[in-house]
Amino acid sequence: MICPKRTSELLDLHLAPFKDKDPAWEIGVSKIAGRGVVATRSLKRGEIIFRDSPLLIGLAAHEEDSLNACSVCLKMLPDTRFMCRQGCGLPVCSLCAKKKQHKSDCDLFKSWGPNEPDVANSVIIRLLCVARAINLNKEQRDLIYCLQANLDNNHRTEVRNAAKCFKNFPTDKKLIEIMNRTVAVLRTNGFDKTTDRTNDNQEFNYRALYPLFGVVNHDCIPNAYYTFEEKTNNMIVRAAVDIPEGFEVTTTYTKLFTGNIARHLFLKMKKNFTCKCSRCSDPTEKGAFISGLYCRDTNCTGLVVPEISGLPHPNWNCLVCKQKSTHAQMMKSQDFASGAINAKVNSNSLRTLVQYLNEKSDSFIPSSNYVVIDAKMSVLQRLQQGREDCSEELAHNTRLRYSRDITQLMDKLGLGDSLLRSHLEELLQREEERRAKRLADEAEKQLKLTELQAKAAEADKLLEVLEKEQAEQAKPAGTADPGTAPAAPPLATAELA
Repeated sequence: MICPKRTSELLDLHLAPFKDKDPAWEIGVSKIAGRGVVATRSLKRGEIIFRDSPLLIGLAAHEEDSLNACSVCLKMLPDTRFMCRQGCGLPVCSLCAKKKQHKSDCDLFKSWGPNEPDVANSVIIRLLCVARAINLNKEQRDLIYCLQANLDNNHRTEVRNAAKCFKNFPTDKKLIEIMNRTVAVLRTNGFDKTTDRTNDNQEFNYRALYPLFGVVNHDCIPNAYYTFEEKTNNMIVRAAVDIPEGFEVTTTYTKLFTGNIARHLFLKMKKNFTCKCSRCSDPTEKGAFISGLYCRDTNCTGLVVPEISGLPHPNWNCLVCKQKSTHAQMMKSQDFASGAINAKVNSNSLRTLVQYLNEKSDSFIPSSNYVVIDAKMSVLQRLQQGREDCSEELAHNTRLRYSRDITQLMDKLGLGDSLLRSHLEELLQREEERRAKRLADEAEKQLKLTELQAKAAEADKLLEVLEKEQAEQAKPAGTADPGTAPAAPPLATAELA
């Protein structure tokens, strides 16, 4: 293990511009893996733990990406005439073409002689983040070597493939070693977009290495989350929950709403370790049942979950009838459910998808299963853009219901603050305020209607009285009311005597 003290010294140099005189963290021995970032004081939920700046950053430049982005400021450029005119093979905007950073990049790549300098090549553009390590100072380069690097058989492939794109690619073993090591560190600790990393933090569309964050270890129920400053690309890491002094700060390398098996495979293949956190050690995943499927016995109402065996294809056990099933048997159920729901997700009708999730999917897959959760997330994202073919009432009710479903699932997992939770809570608040306003408006309308009905009834009574009075006035003199008995004739005077 690389000495935590030396790592701390190099990180202090890297983070000097932030001038943090009383940091809330230190590098210490980790119970999870080797070294880690440890809280030096009690941290409140939402409190900033540290800021970090990228030691290396560049365009991700995957084959499917648009390549017309500036290699310095990383902003999108017009579709034509965006390549550097000096022949370095890099895209650059007119302002950044004059900057020191591009001159350094340009001189380096021109000396290697790109085969087609006027054509945007994803391999060359992607290599830039790695090649920039050559021009770092000694302390910065030592910091790269202090970070964990999984040196598997594939970490040399990128540089080897990039060499084919240049006429005079360097053969110096030291330079090649620096680039290969940087590739390995980036693959282990760096960012390469965030599509497969997590849905709990801010999206990040570049390739970058944040040294301090690179020391933060993984937990499937992280106690911290990160965001990025748009102008500087600096990272801000905050406490997702209250973190006591001496506890390790953790992040997540995986998407939150994937089951134990998928997370284990990802971490083993991509990060070269096996997670043994509390969630990974619980077949039910804290009672969230992200992997849960219905029992194959039609007479049983129980859920089936995979065994915690560390194997890629474990057996599954029913929690009620205790029946065992093979991985292949349960994957047939999972694949059927995934295919049925994804077919609706990919359809043009959002209303059809919502109705399917609300009325049919629960008959063959639990509502807690990751496929259903992903579909609900997709619905909320689409509703954020517009109602599509949903009525206003359906859209409103769906936002409320799905936001609650996902928030409750996060609570079961024990997840704290995050961008996702903030978004869902804001959505819930907004929809509840909208519902409250609608109910208040309806109540006000009902009150007004009741008042109008009361006034109408009063008017009807007055009108009835008025009609009677008019009828009385319209009778000829001496005419008796038909409903009144005739008056007795007056008695004669003689009879009185």
